[in-house]
Amino acid sequence: MKDKLKGKFIEGLLWNYGSVVILSVSGFLINFLIVLFYDAAALGVFSRAQAWYGVLSQITVWGVHMSVMRLIPEYKDNRGEQEQIISSALIGIFLFSAVCVGIIELLLPLIVTDNRNLLTSMQVLMPGLVFFSLNKILLNYLNGLSELKPYAFFQSLRYILIVLAVYGMGLFRCDYQWLTVCFTGAEIVVLLTTAVYLIHRGLFIKKPGIKYLKQHARFGTYILMSNLVNELNTKVDIICLGFIVGDDYLIGIYSFAVLFAEGFYQLYFVVRRSINPKITEYYVGGRLQEGVEAINEGMKKALRVLSPLAFAALLVGYYIMCCILDQKDYLVGMWYLAVISVAIIVSGRKIIFGNIFAQTGFPARESFVNVVTVVSNFALNIVLILGFGLLGAAVATAVSYLIYGYTLRYYTKKELKITI
Repeated sequence: MKDKLKGKFIEGLLWNYGSVVILSVSGFLINFLIVLFYDAAALGVFSRAQAWYGVLSQITVWGVHMSVMRLIPEYKDNRGEQEQIISSALIGIFLFSAVCVGIIELLLPLIVTDNRNLLTSMQVLMPGLVFFSLNKILLNYLNGLSELKPYAFFQSLRYILIVLAVYGMGLFRCDYQWLTVCFTGAEIVVLLTTAVYLIHRGLFIKKPGIKYLKQHARFGTYILMSNLVNELNTKVDIICLGFIVGDDYLIGIYSFAVLFAEGFYQLYFVVRRSINPKITEYYVGGRLQEGVEAINEGMKKALRVLSPLAFAALLVGYYIMCCILDQKDYLVGMWYLAVISVAIIVSGRKIIFGNIFAQTGFPARESFVNVVTVVSNFALNIVLILGFGLLGAAVATAVSYLIYGYTLRYYTKKELKITI
């Protein structure tokens, strides 16, 4: 039985890595196609809108997806409780996210006053937040059930659809300010196909429970700041560059390099997604230290070999992409990419254990760790961008990863008596 469970976990992990490959390749293709059909300024507007979309998505989902992830493994043998957990989450988030999007759409013209292209891009992008939030709930439900194959499939589907949409819009020479509509369209398709799959499998739920509405709201409120600042931490550089530098062309060059770094980060993040349910099971079973030590031992060996190889492939891939695009201006991005990626490697195991507090029922502590990280990231970005421009943004982002790793390790040892 133990070998069977281990085999299922490894199989699911491989499926998720396949999903990350698709995510990374799709990210490259999206940027490649925008630069191919348009220019770096178009990519700069697209990246700025996407950065705000990522941050605002954490508000519209309000951490409820993490509540689902926390509860489903705990009630893995109780179908009735699972039905109430997921239904309550879907109903609550649909209503909340719809209200949030309405407010955001009203405020946007008052906030984005100096860049018409950015305003339009954000206005057509915001409705996607409702569907994105529902998809986060459903995908975390699948993850909590250890249904890693369908999880990986639907996660990949989103990015494949975005690539196809950008390609089609580029062929028809649509104005680049409308490119972000591809996110909304992709989320709608993912929502419909995921719902069909769940109904077919008999996993789609019909019985909401008031107690779980309250529990989701409470847990989500505690974990919100953690998720918000965690997302913000990956977008701080783009947001700060938008305010301080303001040049869409330069921001486009920087965001092209950062996209590769984000793809590299996903190699670690996908392992986090895969071990999250296991951490909850270990904790509920009173075997957290034993379980974490086993995971840690395996990761140390794997990361020692795979991280340098992945890093080398990353730099080579970036150089080849610049050559294919025949864009020498983008080669300077290799410096930004290298600086950020080295910091990700150093903090690799901490990134993987990044949800350990949420999965053990201490979301407020996870929020604290992420707040420390993002505050330092903001401060460093402002100071270093003013002094060193784009390279300063890369250095600030890199240092924030190191601060995150140190802070998480310190509090995990202090609160949980575990060394990661």
